[in-house]
Amino acid sequence: MPSTANPLDKEVLYVRYGERYKWYVMAVVALGTIGAVLLSTGFNVAVPALMKHFGIGGEEVQLAVTSFMVANTIAMLPTPWLIQRFGLRRSFLWATVLLIVASLLGSISPTFPLLLAARVAQGISAGIMYPIGSYVIMLLFPANKQGRASGLFGFAIVLAPAVSPALGGVLIDNFGWESVFFLSLPFSLLALLGAWRLLPTLITQKAANFDWLGMTLLSVMTMALLGCVTHLKGVSGGNTLIFGETLLAVAALLWFLRHAARNPGAIINMEMFRRRSLTMGMTISFIYGFGIYGSTYLIPLYLQTIIGLSATRAGGVLVPGGLALALTLPLAGFLSDRTSPRLVVIAGLFMLAASFAGLWLVSARNSADYFIELTTLGRIGSGLIIASLTQGAMQGIHGHLLGQAAMFIGYIRQLGGVLGVACLAVFVGWRAASLGGTPADHCQAFAEGFLISLVIFIVALVAAYRMKAEEPAIA
Repeated sequence: MPSTANPLDKEVLYVRYGERYKWYVMAVVALGTIGAVLLSTGFNVAVPALMKHFGIGGEEVQLAVTSFMVANTIAMLPTPWLIQRFGLRRSFLWATVLLIVASLLGSISPTFPLLLAARVAQGISAGIMYPIGSYVIMLLFPANKQGRASGLFGFAIVLAPAVSPALGGVLIDNFGWESVFFLSLPFSLLALLGAWRLLPTLITQKAANFDWLGMTLLSVMTMALLGCVTHLKGVSGGNTLIFGETLLAVAALLWFLRHAARNPGAIINMEMFRRRSLTMGMTISFIYGFGIYGSTYLIPLYLQTIIGLSATRAGGVLVPGGLALALTLPLAGFLSDRTSPRLVVIAGLFMLAASFAGLWLVSARNSADYFIELTTLGRIGSGLIIASLTQGAMQGIHGHLLGQAAMFIGYIRQLGGVLGVACLAVFVGWRAASLGGTPADHCQAFAEGFLISLVIFIVALVAAYRMKAEEPAIA
């Protein structure tokens, strides 16, 4: 080996570590992603504490949840270009640094607007990190090992968040809401060290000019949709603001489709949508994000505001489901390699639908009976979907479309999640008020929120049945 070889060249690292190297890279990316995910899943149990501390209502504090999700949804869009222009190493390192700094600033925020700013910065960092895991797996691992790699990657990501609601509850009850921002720091610091030592310095490719117009149009559409949903509460259907936001979202989408169809360098290549498996996979990803993020917001809120549990106990109810999700992922990855990923996705959606059917029936009785069992069933279904959906949707995609497909599946899932949290939060508040505003009315509103999640997962099952098992490869 020449003495002038860069010790961080990909080829040098492969010689040094052998076939283990790709697993080391995946572990480093997983650590960083864990830090980002913790800030999403662990934050929900802090909602009541934030309302009390800052003297704000549910609509205002919901912004702390949705601002994070909107920021990471939009930040996903330039990730393929960032990797191409600056390389995997620098993109990941700077995203990790931003996450650490934003977490520290969030913990000392004296006002709610500053806390929102910290959440936006965290969301930007998370949005860059989320697609990198799928990108690394599809790039480094052969097709017959991608399911297992996805399962193990998912196992690492969800194992820590499995206990984050309970851990976050303990921290909040004993040290205040500020402590929830510290959940991610150990993982982020380890990821920073690992990335510095292990991620390769690739020769920067000549990146195409970034599609700023495409990103702007998709960002405008995302913000307009969120604004439209947020302003629905207490506003008549003919309200000018809602009409204007809806019109803006539709106009931005149509303009983007026209732009992408005419511009080969668009941020989203329309060639991807010629594959029914990918299109159906994106449909499922959107619905999955809507239902799972929306319900993750509703469940701890229901347990604390309706049942009266503390933050610690409410988080504890979710721990068994989180552990079941983590343990399901390696098995789901193995099944995806040995059978059709489409069948694994369908099984997961059936479990999620059954879980929400149970939550609907139980919550209508103002009860938390069987919540642990029902959430565990749903999380097992989530594990089957997480480990198999990307593999099933992206089979046969190579070259420059690989990064775009990985990014867009993550983007569409997060967009569904943003709308899921906003829609279900607005629906529960509006429905409770329209029924009369009594405790029983609030209970009924939560039950109907779980019913909405049940219905949309049934729609996702239809999309899963329409996924094709095999299609010609494209690059």
